[in-house]
Amino acid sequence: MSDAIQQQWHKLTQPAGETALPDDAPLLIGLADRRVIEVSGSEAGAFLQAILTQDILALDDHAATFSALCNAKGRALGLLRVVRHEGRFFVITRADIAESLQKRLQMYVLRRDVDLRPANRWVALGVMLPAPARCPFDDPAACEVIERLVRQKGEEDAPRWPADVDEQGRLFLREDIDGTCRIAILGEYDRMAPLVEQASEASLTFPAVWDRAEIEDRLPEVNAQTVEHYVPQWINLDELGAFSLKKGCYPGQEVIARMHYLGKPNRRLFAGHVLALDSPAPGTPVETADGTPAGEVVRSAPLPDDSGSRVLVVIKLKHRHDALRIDGLALSLDPADTLAGNTAQAGARH
Repeated sequence: MSDAIQQQWHKLTQPAGETALPDDAPLLIGLADRRVIEVSGSEAGAFLQAILTQDILALDDHAATFSALCNAKGRALGLLRVVRHEGRFFVITRADIAESLQKRLQMYVLRRDVDLRPANRWVALGVMLPAPARCPFDDPAACEVIERLVRQKGEEDAPRWPADVDEQGRLFLREDIDGTCRIAILGEYDRMAPLVEQASEASLTFPAVWDRAEIEDRLPEVNAQTVEHYVPQWINLDELGAFSLKKGCYPGQEVIARMHYLGKPNRRLFAGHVLALDSPAPGTPVETADGTPAGEVVRSAPLPDDSGSRVLVVIKLKHRHDALRIDGLALSLDPADTLAGNTAQAGARH
């Protein structure tokens, strides 16, 4: 995305300030950290099938999937949302790793009929729709797709997120697993700006609201600070159905399959709460009370009541019941994630 477009989009989606939001108001959030790489050509599907962790060829034109690109050691180079539409694929990833991911993907193209192209004029908008959900826009084409996605939902243990493309070429993904309906909309700035400008029944809010919702859904991230830090099972990509063990070889597949069939991961992803005034950055170490390394922060978002931050952390399983610290401040893991809550969900998670 060009700097000029990014600045315009930030200005258009920036809330006026910290104000109380009505419980029943649809919320609009500028998702400035997303970028899109368009993959086209007669061999685009086979190309992505050979290098990504997910079964890309199983996608139809009305679904998106969560996937990863790994190195030969099984460490994630980036996490991706992949959408298929009329023979093309849209690969959605974080802005801070998009360029490096495209270069890595280009290395695998070789002589294939595949074209990789960054969608430089595309921007992303998050829409959170409280129940009963209603379209907040004055745009019939957008509302038609949103109303269709509201009636659908992804699968918790193997997400095939509902997705669609409207008549203006804008891409819609329903991404929530549990909780408030969340729809991400991506498209060219000139076709996205009117959605925000003419949203008659919605309130602009900050990206932290969207980030907290993703954390509650246990959706991890890989950013520039944590590239090659995680084997997929450490960040619970198996629970998200984000890799396939049946489709054949891809970079890192041997490591992922060996961990699945012959062993167990010694670390897992946990949600928690830390009392820090500032949200800890990805990659920040998690330690026990005596300073023993126990894991690291995957992502975080500030809580609205200034009581700290919600975090996702990768923790060595042997330390999950220890007193843990981030930058010397107490970290409390969710009981359901640590098994202390003895819930059905906890039993399923580990």
